[in-house]
Amino acid sequence: MAKRSFKIGFSDIGGIFIGKNIQSDFHKHYAVTVIISFGETFSIKLAGHKESVYSAALVQKNVSYSLKSGKTDYLAFIHIVPYTSEGLKLSDGECAIRALDIADFDSVLRKIKNWFRQDGHDPQKIKELLQAVSSIPRLHCDSIEIDSRVMASFELIMQNDGQKLSVGDVAPQVCLSVSHFNRLFKKETGLTFRKFVLHSKLIKSIFAMYEQNSLTQAAFIGGFADQPHLTRTFKDNFGIKPSTSLK
Repeated sequence: MAKRSFKIGFSDIGGIFIGKNIQSDFHKHYAVTVIISFGETFSIKLAGHKESVYSAALVQKNVSYSLKSGKTDYLAFIHIVPYTSEGLKLSDGECAIRALDIADFDSVLRKIKNWFRQDGHDPQKIKELLQAVSSIPRLHCDSIEIDSRVMASFELIMQNDGQKLSVGDVAPQVCLSVSHFNRLFKKETGLTFRKFVLHSKLIKSIFAMYEQNSLTQAAFIGGFADQPHLTRTFKDNFGIKPSTSLK
């Protein structure tokens, strides 16, 4: 295997990004994220707070933060969809960021490093790595349940083939009025319907980007109006431009 500076993989429950020398702007996204260092510590800063240093951390969805990593060692970002069973185990409405004991990751970190060194992006292998991370008992938070009608709407949104989708299309399919659906969706997810649809477009575009499509093609596949819209959305979610993540 040729020496690589980063690796990215996806599955139906989330994805992994491994890279180094990361300097991100403030950003937030709709995923529960476990960040694990291969060696050097990294720092995270919340708005209005001082930087804190970590070897491993659990960051909740919709938390705005910036991050700085070392130049030598890699970081693994484990992004898990919060409404999956794996994501619900890690969801915490009380603590935005929690320091984790790097010793708890000895076994799973070896598996992540092996995946990083090998060629290939088998979604099933990536799913198994995410499940291994979410199964570490000390990471678990108090159980959170999401309304079944909102869960059903997630599937409708994610399965949409890029056509314009409105709340008026989805609400009747889960047996709710538009107004009731909007209130319930925001209560359960912390996002408006429109924001979640934008998130779903971003995920589809990211899949397309790493299947060797150009940014313009990826924007079209995800349902964005143009490449600049995809670029802005990506930077808002990850703190870096998509072109930077591909270098």
